[in-house]
Amino acid sequence: MPVSVSKLVQFLDERYPLALAEEWDNVGLITGDPGASIDKILLALDVTLEVVEEAASNRCGAIVTHHPLIFRAIKRIDQSTTQGGLVASCFKHNIATIALHTNLDSAQGGLNDCVCDLLGLEKRKPLIDSGRNRYYKLVTFAPREVAAKVREALCAAGSGEIGDYDNCSFNMDGTGTFRGNDKSNPAVGKAGKLEQTEETRIEVVLRREIFGRVYSALLSAHPYEEVAYDLYPLENREKGTGLGRIGTLKKPLTLKAFCDRLTELGMMVTRYLGDGSRQIKKVALCTGAGSDFSMYAASAGADVYLTAEVKHHHALDSAARGMSIVETDHFTLERLVWPRVKEELEQHFKGQLEAMVSKHERNCWTRYP
Repeated sequence: MPVSVSKLVQFLDERYPLALAEEWDNVGLITGDPGASIDKILLALDVTLEVVEEAASNRCGAIVTHHPLIFRAIKRIDQSTTQGGLVASCFKHNIATIALHTNLDSAQGGLNDCVCDLLGLEKRKPLIDSGRNRYYKLVTFAPREVAAKVREALCAAGSGEIGDYDNCSFNMDGTGTFRGNDKSNPAVGKAGKLEQTEETRIEVVLRREIFGRVYSALLSAHPYEEVAYDLYPLENREKGTGLGRIGTLKKPLTLKAFCDRLTELGMMVTRYLGDGSRQIKKVALCTGAGSDFSMYAASAGADVYLTAEVKHHHALDSAARGMSIVETDHFTLERLVWPRVKEELEQHFKGQLEAMVSKHERNCWTRYP
């Protein structure tokens, strides 16, 4: 049975939360009908003509990319332009486009963590604490005799998760008062009479994107006609999220051997900075064009910084600080994540959705010579 585009976006949002995207980014459903039913999707780094044609020939209902088809705001769709032609072609073939950009970079288990896994980095943490504030605290009040039922429903819907723990809550007993008018039908007491009842205050933390289903679970489990609750936005940042990563190799490698390892993994190493015989242990990385973050890597004590498209003045500064740099290209560095995304999608939508990694997408750069 096919799934809707909106269900696909919902899963991707839960796995790689869209709220983790940087403020300047554009992620999620970019073009297409959220209600459309699909049973095949294509995974690619960019929406190109070749990718759209590949998706159409394989009857894919959606293309999931890293780079959004529409990044900055546009005022017109002109089919004579590259972008306008791609948008028109996607609509012509009823193909939705969905972007996982900086949210995929930042999320736990996302693109940066995927590269860390391939390199075997241990004791990793985000290079830049850019994880977005995306938590709420939900407080509600339930009769003591049903408080456990309400709490269990809230946690079953996904609230109460903190790091490696679930079913986290705080509970405190007290007295609640209320009086219903002549139109009310109170679960406790009678309309028009001031009532007092022993209640339990229940507090749970939840991610903003799941509030809808948590709220529905609250209403379903709670016996009251009118459910009292408070919702507070929190400044808490999610552990393990942020741009880039820094960690340590299990065994030190020379800089040259480190570059060889990257090449074995399929990355195009365009150049490196530093002595090839230098021992490398602490590795910082940022998928994509992370040149601007080289100073964070150096300040964190990295022996080497892996990223794409390094600027000259950042290279000079890194050399002065004694940190090596290995530069790759965007394409071969970022495509490494798609086999993982494909596996997760097909496991979640088992028998409903087939995910394909693009075979026709090509690197626009060629190594010389």
